[in-house]
Amino acid sequence: MSRQGGDQDLTRDVLRHIVGVIHAMKELVDGFAAEFDLTLSQLNALKNLETPCSQRELAQQLHFDASNVTDIVDRLEERGLVVRTVDPSDRRVRRLVLTPEGDAIRRKLFDRAIEEAPINTLSSPEKAQLRDLLAKIADPVELPI
Repeated sequence: MSRQGGDQDLTRDVLRHIVGVIHAMKELVDGFAAEFDLTLSQLNALKNLETPCSQRELAQQLHFDASNVTDIVDRLEERGLVVRTVDPSDRRVRRLVLTPEGDAIRRKLFDRAIEEAPINTLSSPEKAQLRDLLAKIADPVELPI
């Protein structure tokens, strides 16, 4: 086998493991959504409501059409997790604000995601090494909490 072929096989294997981690995290989050009786879209909306925003802003963050966000927000509001408030700088705009219950569920969800993440099978030095290696190929994204 050529050196290049071996490197391609190794690259393919690394990518398979990265995708495996992504799938494991997705399964974990799917389970949390079901446990809290939320759809993934509702969970994603909660994730993006750390600070109040308009429905239009939320739609942009979720990469959804604004009309789809209305249904998501309606259901979160019915559950008492979100309220629509008047924007003090523009009375025509409604701001979406997490209720104390919505904030508590949001925090529980993301605390659990960190506590139960598949990488917790690694030791602290292994996590640091993985972080350093991943930093060479991608910038980190902000976590919601």
